[in-house]
Amino acid sequence: MPALSREAVIQCAVDLARRESISEVSMVRVARELGVAAGLVHYYLGSRDDLLSAVINVAFEERLEALPAPTGDWRADLEGVARSALDVTARWPGLGAYMMTRNRFRLFQRIQPGETDFGLAYFDQVGRILRDAGFPSAKAALVFHLLMLFIISIAVERENRQAPGLHEEFIVGYVAQSNRSSIPGASFLVDPFAKIDNDTTFETGLRLMLDGFEEWRTKAPASPRAAQRAGK
Repeated sequence: MPALSREAVIQCAVDLARRESISEVSMVRVARELGVAAGLVHYYLGSRDDLLSAVINVAFEERLEALPAPTGDWRADLEGVARSALDVTARWPGLGAYMMTRNRFRLFQRIQPGETDFGLAYFDQVGRILRDAGFPSAKAALVFHLLMLFIISIAVERENRQAPGLHEEFIVGYVAQSNRSSIPGASFLVDPFAKIDNDTTFETGLRLMLDGFEEWRTKAPASPRAAQRAGK
């Protein structure tokens, strides 16, 4: 067995997360993989949170490196953000679900002196794209948040096989048990809904989001009087 070190413990945890799922990463499991006492893993990483953050930081480094070089066309650049982030998230089992259901480490990481927080570096890179596109900072912040939520949702749907098209027989069969005239809305939706796949959801959703961002970016703010009328 190679000499134990912080780097060796993190690498073992990363290998486990890639092979099985980030949910399997724990002090005890990593210690078992290394053939050492769990106390030694605690010695090098401190806590499970520190261990998870170190693993996620590796995933986020991969996500940062996958970002296409900026083109100066903000739409193309945001599309590159979405596609590269989805591809990387899909290569890390359970990462999307973790980011969707946990607050810690879905944005920034715990790092040691001399290490890089790749969550912060990614946040900065996407922020630069939005700043250079001319988005006001408040709108840019919401664009970032909405885009990340969309990517994570698509990743979770893909990993958990939740696309309606994968369950077409069940969905159509279930609705068919009822008199369609008594459920006109469900009858209207069911056949095309049951054919939707993950790729269609991603491509259509991304295009609609980018179109919406473009319109929102250039839309003049409402006058105080108009805003007051809208609030009535």
